[in-house]
Amino acid sequence: MSEKDFGTNSVVDQNTTMKSNQDGQDPSEQRRNPRPRSQNILELSDQERGFTPQDSDDVKWNYLNGAIHRHLVLTGVVSGVENAEGINPICVVDYEGVRIVIPGHEMFMDDWPINTKPPLNFRLRLSRILGATVDFVLSGVDLKNRAAVGSRREALMQRQQRYYASGRVKEGILIACRVIGVAGHRIYVDALGVDTSIEANELSWEWFSDISNLYATGDIVVASVQGVSFDEEAETYKVQVSVKRGMENPDLPNLRKLTPGSTYYGVVTHVIGRLIFVRLQAGANAKTMTYRTKELPSKLDTVSFLVRSVDEEQGIAFGLITRIIKRHARLR
Repeated sequence: MSEKDFGTNSVVDQNTTMKSNQDGQDPSEQRRNPRPRSQNILELSDQERGFTPQDSDDVKWNYLNGAIHRHLVLTGVVSGVENAEGINPICVVDYEGVRIVIPGHEMFMDDWPINTKPPLNFRLRLSRILGATVDFVLSGVDLKNRAAVGSRREALMQRQQRYYASGRVKEGILIACRVIGVAGHRIYVDALGVDTSIEANELSWEWFSDISNLYATGDIVVASVQGVSFDEEAETYKVQVSVKRGMENPDLPNLRKLTPGSTYYGVVTHVIGRLIFVRLQAGANAKTMTYRTKELPSKLDTVSFLVRSVDEEQGIAFGLITRIIKRHARLR
């Protein structure tokens, strides 16, 4: 899903609740992101588009000059990271065709010591944020040289005051989050002004082998707030969110159709130790530590799975792997 699916690029009123609208999605998209529970979604609604790429340079820069005095929160797309290995890396943000420079020190709520190279975790975060939609507040505009500098941190602080300090973000509600990075077994999101991560097991009821097949930087996800806290030392908010818990389990009807004692085929999504996770073609998750094969099945192998029992509460079928139907191409 792109950000425009939730209307966050257009000017709307100050009421920040809306219902999810997934009409027109193709069937595969609906399976991947089933309709959330019937509930309003808290999302950004105070963004404005002051000009368009077709406007003259004078119109654009006069608007930006006014925006800095009004402390407006603007929204653009991270189009580049320059001097990433140096002492002062910068992010280049495209705002309606205008280049906005944001110093690396102003990209996140936390920071690293001045006049030192950014630690590895900051370099990774800067590289992942390429292509992300981010908010920023202008901190300097040079009309003569057509240059502008901004701060994402300042925008995050404004968002936190608007949505968290006011108590509008609270446990149990649904919020629209921007994906600002994908790595390993988690995604990183901007949850209405708070950067946080969502682990793979909280992203989908359906087990999957590669997180990048489901999510990409720049996507919008709807997540359920699981907890909110304030870090007094860092003077910032923290939030835990889950995409999976914001929707009903779409696998339950398929799970109920499985017949214990029957065999189904599926694909191994993960192997942790001797615990094997399988996504059945019948549309359900299964796991086991038992297999009747000479070798331990590997990730992405196609296997035959004998169902012994079904646990609807966990949403999982249990049983054993009877044979490997097809080894993944990398292992053949």
